Amino acid sequence: MGIPHELKKALRDACSLAKEAIAQEKRILVVTHNDADGLSAGGIIHKAFLREGYQVHTRSVKQLDRDVLKEISKSKAGLVIFSDLGAGVLDDIQELFNCDIIILDHHQPVECEHELVHVNPHNVGIDGSREISSSGVAYLFAKEMNRENQELAGIAIVGAIGDMQDSTGELIGLNKIIQKDGEEAKVLRVEKDLRLYGRQTRPLFKAIEYTTEPFIPGLSGSESASLQFLSDLDIPIKKNDEFTKLADLSEEEKKRLTTALILRMIEHRIPPKIAESIVGDVFTLIKEDKRTPLRDAKEYATLLNACGKYEKNGLGIAVVLGDRDQAYKEALEMLKDHKSYICSCYRWVSENVSKIKDEEVVYSFHAKDEINDSVLGAVISMVLNSRTLEEIKPIIAFAYDKNGKVKVSARATRELVEQGVNLGKAMHFASEKVGGEGGGHNIAAGASITIGDEEEFLKYAKEEIRRQLNAE
Repeated sequence: MGIPHELKKALRDACSLAKEAIAQEKRILVVTHNDADGLSAGGIIHKAFLREGYQVHTRSVKQLDRDVLKEISKSKAGLVIFSDLGAGVLDDIQELFNCDIIILDHHQPVECEHELVHVNPHNVGIDGSREISSSGVAYLFAKEMNRENQELAGIAIVGAIGDMQDSTGELIGLNKIIQKDGEEAKVLRVEKDLRLYGRQTRPLFKAIEYTTEPFIPGLSGSESASLQFLSDLDIPIKKNDEFTKLADLSEEEKKRLTTALILRMIEHRIPPKIAESIVGDVFTLIKEDKRTPLRDAKEYATLLNACGKYEKNGLGIAVVLGDRDQAYKEALEMLKDHKSYICSCYRWVSENVSKIKDEEVVYSFHAKDEINDSVLGAVISMVLNSRTLEEIKPIIAFAYDKNGKVKVSARATRELVEQGVNLGKAMHFASEKVGGEGGGHNIAAGASITIGDEEEFLKYAKEEIRRQLNAE
């Protein structure tokens, strides 16, 4: 597939506005989300302006609610670029800002009348949850500004991987075009392999333990089980006095490991198609140093997520911009802690599975302050994908955030989406009903609401999901 004409036009409009701002020497502010996709997108946009010899200010935020928008609107910027944010608050942006605006997003947009420059795959019938992420949209914008920005394609792929757009074992749609750009620019290598986390840098048993996409029941999150699993397969934990890595396996050992992993997943009710996605495309950023987390797109994305989740957004952007000194060292420390914390949260949920309520059309639970709200979505994805719950239904979870509100995260499976579930719409509908804010993708979405509104929110979310499932 190529880039649709309407999307090309939106990209040209965005670039014209950006170049006009440069020519008029306007202050340019880039506001991006704080996850891997958002930090990648922000870094790509920042680099694109640097290539034009123009300095911009880039900041990252956890969410774009009305209070944050009011604060940003006072920045005296002549142009504000929102990336991985904005599609859910178009009306607020139009109301609060009197400067030029560019929105580069891939979330489902709210329906409202506006005159904003809004580049979004959903506007041209492309699924932003699968076919292109916001870092991909930012990359296409950067490439439209200057063909030399093709070298940024690898960072766009990191963002897509961070948004799990390779969950079927490969990238599709516009992501495939960006992948080919990266290979052509010689910044990216794509090959088939086991899609284990840390395949280049981690001991094999840790790579299995830390792999959560796809989820491996009984192994993901458990070091002892992963060690025993390899022992049962007669795969040595060490070779030549060093911990065995995936790259150290013989072809026969790798085949044995692959077969055992797929069988284990199928035995735990994971559909064969998902189980087989443990083998698929792996993405190497060939200009990064070997045996470092930045060499592998999945590890790179996790490092950026770690920075964002623990409110060290600046570290993530600095790494994307090329810092391999102090910021990178600090980010590595965050990465080390992040994966082990995610696994400990999953273990907490597994030990408290009785707290997960069956709400007819969804599962729900309230983590309160037991789980950091910033990782809630990742944890419930693991719960859902582990197939430990009896039926496959969307899961909605709540946790208290640091601002005295309740963070809501919702996750579904691809099968549920194919049946009509759209969590982005459900979160938007329910949050509006209780005076909160919410939205996202069909398969993954979230909201922010007031403490005490959880039950009412859940009532409206269930109402909308029931409507979706019953729609003809």
